Amino acid sequence: MIRKYFPAHLQRSSHVNRISNPCKMLLAVVLLFCTTTSVHADDPTPARYQSILAKAVRHVAEDTLPSVVTIEVIGVMQANGEVRQDAPTSGVVIDEQGHVLTSSWVTGGDSASIIVNAPSGKRYPATVVAKDEHRDLVLLKVSSPDETWQPIPFPTSDSANDQVGGTMVAVARYGENNTPMVSTGILSAVGRLDGTAIQTDARISPAFYGGPLVDLKGRFRGVVIPAVGEGGAEDPTAWYDSGIAFAVPSSIIAQKLDQLRRGENIQQGLLGFVVAGSDPYAEGTELSVVRKRSPADKAGLKVGDQLKSIGGQSVTRRQEIKLALGQYDAGDEVEIEYERDGKRMTSAATMIATIPPLQPQFIGLITADEVIEQTEEEDTDAESSSSTAVIVQHVWNKSPADGKLKVNDRLIQLDGSPILDSNAMRQRLWASDPDVPIELMIKRDGNEQVVSVDPLTLDGSLDRIAAFETSEPLPADDWNVETLQLPDITNAAAIWFPKPEPTVDAPPNEAPTIPLALAIVLAPPKDRDPSVILGPWKDLARQHHVAVCVICSDGDDQWRPNEVDSISKLTAASLKQSGASPSAVALIGGGAFMMDEKANPADSMALGASLSTVNVFSGVAISNETEPPAVRLRKDGPPRLLRVLIPSPPDSELPFWAETLRRIGCPLQTTSTLNRDLCLQWTRSLLAM
Repeated sequence: MIRKYFPAHLQRSSHVNRISNPCKMLLAVVLLFCTTTSVHADDPTPARYQSILAKAVRHVAEDTLPSVVTIEVIGVMQANGEVRQDAPTSGVVIDEQGHVLTSSWVTGGDSASIIVNAPSGKRYPATVVAKDEHRDLVLLKVSSPDETWQPIPFPTSDSANDQVGGTMVAVARYGENNTPMVSTGILSAVGRLDGTAIQTDARISPAFYGGPLVDLKGRFRGVVIPAVGEGGAEDPTAWYDSGIAFAVPSSIIAQKLDQLRRGENIQQGLLGFVVAGSDPYAEGTELSVVRKRSPADKAGLKVGDQLKSIGGQSVTRRQEIKLALGQYDAGDEVEIEYERDGKRMTSAATMIATIPPLQPQFIGLITADEVIEQTEEEDTDAESSSSTAVIVQHVWNKSPADGKLKVNDRLIQLDGSPILDSNAMRQRLWASDPDVPIELMIKRDGNEQVVSVDPLTLDGSLDRIAAFETSEPLPADDWNVETLQLPDITNAAAIWFPKPEPTVDAPPNEAPTIPLALAIVLAPPKDRDPSVILGPWKDLARQHHVAVCVICSDGDDQWRPNEVDSISKLTAASLKQSGASPSAVALIGGGAFMMDEKANPADSMALGASLSTVNVFSGVAISNETEPPAVRLRKDGPPRLLRVLIPSPPDSELPFWAETLRRIGCPLQTTSTLNRDLCLQWTRSLLAM
């Protein structure tokens, strides 16, 4: 019954053709031992090779299919209260009692019913036993007293699981007829998705999600899961035919099955620290933030500590830290080795599922990083040995710091820990406790002193934050419009910015010029001319000293997920062209400043791009009716502070996604009315921390 489907439905991946001739010969020889064909190994022609591979894949799929089921989810309740019905996907039988493992993508919300279509063709109801939220898996129990289940065998050894380059076979079923589906590729990478997944270039559709990935020996290698690509998407299946697929390794699944069978949900383990720097592959493991009340805080870690190993695994860069932590779940204890003041120290921390929510604080400072040229005479001076000094550039009028700090004050310590640079200080304020005074050690006129500042919590009504009020006169620069054109980017873009003035060293003790802020406006897909869209912004931009760049979508009807990269590159070009401060870059959706218009695709794109790009945007203004894109969020907080501004008329409810953003540390700032003028005032306020 199974065999009759394969002549019509077996799919052979085109990726196989990319294997080199020596590899073809080797694979052909290996496959000879796995089949009964009489093909000679000394004549591995392309046609013969394809024939041998097809037979091997067919045999592997036929052996695997009795353990593969189709899963239908009916009546999924979404967070916004709407009910949807998803297309069928796959699952894999893991024991004779009718336990089925599948991707949590299909059971992401509360559903009216889950139906499993067994290999026999019979349909049975199923219930959720437990979820592995860390790895996007769910365990189901099928109610089927009369069904004989054939579980997929787990490999007795996982020694081959790390052999990149081997041929992989994704197996699935689809539809009421349980039609077999097969796709092949190679194992292209391991340790993906923070160490929780392996990667293959087999082309898959959503029907493969939850199905098994096996090798040419028929060994179970993992369960296929969806992965949201860079930049997020309104639908996580947008990348399904991109040539990239992910699977949770069977070796990890085997370790978690008993816990899932007991009905215990598994969640990602968090420690609550942030490593300094933005490049995940750069050398360095210095902590720039240790979250209050977090496992890292309880374990005694402090800002400035250098991580040396996690769980016995040596770490030298941020990416290695992510991979080391990826294997741990909430409730697991992990040993952390670190260096402080030249001494090696070790602490144990028990990871938790949720870090106490961030409530980012505001004091009203604009700072600048000043490079200190170290001399031989200064070499023994601990303070002057630092290559960077944080200098107060401006104190925002009516802010908590107003009257307590002055221009040209040098910031040395915050709550007893050294201030590494301006970005690190922003992160420290972001992780501070609310309603607790902040102690700043400063150097003023050659003397050190401690200043206490009572911060304001950023989250809440924008009206109570006077951060954008300034008494400083704004310069009357010459402004102009310039079209932005970058190689390989077809998005139309134009920027309105002041002509840079010649750089002149300011006299000592004279207030430095306040930097320029930058607003990136995403046009609705229907708008195609950025220069025309800039028109209503010009006078306001000049008034508030904010450069404005308008970017149009590449298509007439939508913003596409892959345009996140275009937005990021055009933003970088805008910063370079205008000389604006990278700490005050706002992304504005088309529905944010037009109260009479509903959210449009530009709003969803703005939110997705701001959440998925690292160290680019410090604020995003969008409509409160924005449909959130599918973006993998850092549960321990974003790498930089991201303020979210939305119009929220009196007595209106906040959007359903607001609490999620608050939980990861994005302050949600609301205002009864939102227009272009307020958008630019708010953008300028991003300069201050």
